Amino acid sequence: MSKILKVALIQFSPISYDRKANLKKSLNLAKNALEDGAKIVLFPELFDSGYCIEDRDKEFGLDFSKNEIFSKLLELAKTYKAYMIACSIEKVKSKLYDTAYVIGKKGILGKYRKIYLWGDEIKRFKSGNEYPVFKLNFDEFSVKVGLQICYEIGFGEGARFLALKGAEILCYMAAFGKARNYVWDLASKARALENGQFILACNRSGSEISKLSQEELLFAGNSRIINPKGEILGKITQKEGVLIREIDLEEVAIQRENLPYLKDIDLKLNSKILKKIIKEKKWLKKKF
Repeated sequence: MSKILKVALIQFSPISYDRKANLKKSLNLAKNALEDGAKIVLFPELFDSGYCIEDRDKEFGLDFSKNEIFSKLLELAKTYKAYMIACSIEKVKSKLYDTAYVIGKKGILGKYRKIYLWGDEIKRFKSGNEYPVFKLNFDEFSVKVGLQICYEIGFGEGARFLALKGAEILCYMAAFGKARNYVWDLASKARALENGQFILACNRSGSEISKLSQEELLFAGNSRIINPKGEILGKITQKEGVLIREIDLEEVAIQRENLPYLKDIDLKLNSKILKKIIKEKKWLKKKF
């Protein structure tokens, strides 16, 4: 049975604080991808609000039980029988999270809260503590998907946990800076190769200015789709646009058989070593 899946990444330049404009642009791009047959559509990190809005995070935080954005994404998911994967600020009482989520034709399938926060994000958001894997069902097959956000592309253990839990596709939603584009380039390919899985790495483009620091942050763009061998199937540089590719999910099993990292990993030994490191706590005292 063929397991060919068409996927799409939406790369654009969100405008700080302008949710209406951001939704209009990103959803129009998404519709183009859906009309072309995409069954998974991925958006960048904080696509609806912009990234440099730290002075108004609470205002842009969403109630995940019901909100306008989910309604619009759900409408597209129902119409095209597809899955929309996006990332927004989640508000739970007084707490805020940088949260990715999956929406299908029946509503929100689940969410992932960013665990590893970059720089001053620790002042903005609480950290998550789980690595969920989501099963996406299509007419003739299903696929398991894991989610990660931006800075986490450099944490190989997160990708490995998700792969060990069955993820065949790993989605990264990002607002990754241009200054560290080399990290994005190398790490995205490494995560694919070491786990034998497809990587959908969706970054934003353009720039924003933080009202608090008055600094301009340039974003790398460079969204890409990578196969289980670590080969780039397609990418966008710094322009706005939609990246669409067909991926063959059969390649996951083939690559994991040819390069059996997951099969050969010694989890018991790793657990033993990790417990010893934590017990000694020497690494906690180091200034990295």
